[in-house]
Amino acid sequence: MALSLWKNANKLLFRFLKEAVANYEARLASVEGGSLRNAIPREASAIITVPAEGVEDIMDLVAECEDLFIAEYDGVEDNIHLTAEEVSCPTTELPEDVQDFLIHAITACPHGVYRVIPEMPDVVETSNNLAMLTTADNCVTVYCLTRSSVESRKEELQEIIHSVFAMAGAEVEFSGSYPGWKPNLKSHILDVMKTTYQANYGVEPRVIIIHAGLECGIIGRNYPHMDMISFGPTIKYPHSPDERVNIATVAKFYEYLLATLRAL
Repeated sequence: MALSLWKNANKLLFRFLKEAVANYEARLASVEGGSLRNAIPREASAIITVPAEGVEDIMDLVAECEDLFIAEYDGVEDNIHLTAEEVSCPTTELPEDVQDFLIHAITACPHGVYRVIPEMPDVVETSNNLAMLTTADNCVTVYCLTRSSVESRKEELQEIIHSVFAMAGAEVEFSGSYPGWKPNLKSHILDVMKTTYQANYGVEPRVIIIHAGLECGIIGRNYPHMDMISFGPTIKYPHSPDERVNIATVAKFYEYLLATLRAL
């Protein structure tokens, strides 16, 4: 299963670049996109050169792509903008073969959901985020963040990404990895906390499994028999400029923690 529910600015930008290079004699000088490896990129930009007589055609292509992206994400994203303006002519461009290989690699690189948990088809098991692009010293660096609750599935997806960029002639390195944390619905602490929540708040708690990177994975790798659970106050829009916490739930979280410790 390969899909993405939210726009990735890097992916959208390279859809435009692929068309611009293939049909409008555009050349890529530099590209920048994303700001954090653990956030889907909201913004991306590129500097390209085109023949003077092709500027108007490129502007038309920008408008066409913007309309296309807005239509594709109608009802999902309501803030998509693709714009272009003239800037100072860059002093260098990417070599044409490097440019073409990069465009093909970014186009082919998996982004979004790769696999769901078979027993829980609404829960993501494995994914990749094509997170950041930077240009410096005539070198373009691409950063991905691959996650999975199953370590072997993460490694499988990493090898796919490795192959995509290796075929493009790029050097590929893996670093900063942290293991997954497989759900345990028979957890003792889970049973205690469900009982404690109902006793203190009069309702049954909603237990969910989410797709995210947590310290519990690292702890679990070093202490495989430790029983763990993750809970906290209500946070919305994490890893974005809109991130916020519901202040009232911070006190409730602390009270719940104390009640759980008493129950244990």
